Amino acid sequence: MTDQTDEDKMMERLLIHKNMIGWLIKKLKAEEIECQRTTGNDPNGDILLINPEDEPRVQEMIRKIQQEYNQ
Repeated sequence: MTDQTDEDKMMERLLIHKNMIGWLIKKLKAEEIECQRTTGNDPNGDILLINPEDEPRVQEMIRKIQQEYNQ
């Protein structure tokens, strides 16, 4: 068994984060919510909602996902 370096651990967390954002974007698009991944370490988040009025729907979707996975 090899010990993971700090860099290995950071890369693993970033990969999980990247995949989770991609998964969420697919779910949003399946619900016909227009969005895209942000770039440049946007301080406003990792996903840009094209229509701000979709925000309440997205927040509810995220709450349901959190409830499902935190049980």
